[in-house]
Amino acid sequence: MGVKIVTDSTAYLDPAILEKYQISEVSLTVNFGAHSFLEGTVKDYHPFYQELRSSKIFPTTSQPAAGDFLETYRRLTEDGSSVISIHISGKLSGTVRSALTAAGMLEGRDMSVVDSMNTAAPLGYMVEEAGKMALSGKSKEEILAKVEYMRQNSHLLILVDTLEYLRRGGRIGGAAALLGNLLQVKPLLHLENGVIDVLTKVRTRDKAVRQLVEEAEKILGHDWEHARIGVLHVDHPAGAEQIRNLLKEKYPFINPDFAQVGPVLGSHTGPGATGIAISRVDGPF
Repeated sequence: MGVKIVTDSTAYLDPAILEKYQISEVSLTVNFGAHSFLEGTVKDYHPFYQELRSSKIFPTTSQPAAGDFLETYRRLTEDGSSVISIHISGKLSGTVRSALTAAGMLEGRDMSVVDSMNTAAPLGYMVEEAGKMALSGKSKEEILAKVEYMRQNSHLLILVDTLEYLRRGGRIGGAAALLGNLLQVKPLLHLENGVIDVLTKVRTRDKAVRQLVEEAEKILGHDWEHARIGVLHVDHPAGAEQIRNLLKEKYPFINPDFAQVGPVLGSHTGPGATGIAISRVDGPF
């Protein structure tokens, strides 16, 4: 008996981390043309993004069915354990809704479903911390308090390389995308209150990369030693390395995580996108 942690595939946690902290993952589905696949089953994203670059078809994604969660929850609680299930923002996906439906089917079992209001690395950091705490014997209340603290102190900044995928996803009109691409406009997006929105727009990629780092500096200030920092990319490791080097120029003692973003989020930002994730992990715990 104890506390067991569940998340979804948009946390993009390394399989070794899932195994080390005994975290269960329920996967979202990607529908691409005539075929569909579970995002969590794919660990090499490059072939998907190569196909996406040349395809006229825009992928769609769907949340796990309540039955997928029900099977996982039933298995984990058979020995009397509690479950904390932490997921992608409910404003970005119906995953939380499916999890809540499944939890409601298991009367008498101790279940907590958490809307992280995040995705990608900020979600992954919450889940990893929860897994560490659960494995060390912390109580459910202690873990939920830590997750809530991190939820309120997490940030995700994304630099989009092209407006084409925002156009395909219906986020902007075709004329605006065409003009923006001609002018080399690079939107800087941020995740705010569970929703990804435009923070600012910058001309040329070099200026946009520096602006991205400046926005991260505003968040970090002089308190970088209490934050976990990740540099993310959508099939663009060279771009992410450039960002990591700029961060290390500003904060020489940090060692940012380096991670890929999978198809569910990457389909909407498009290949070539890069980003910075910041999560504070300190607090009264």
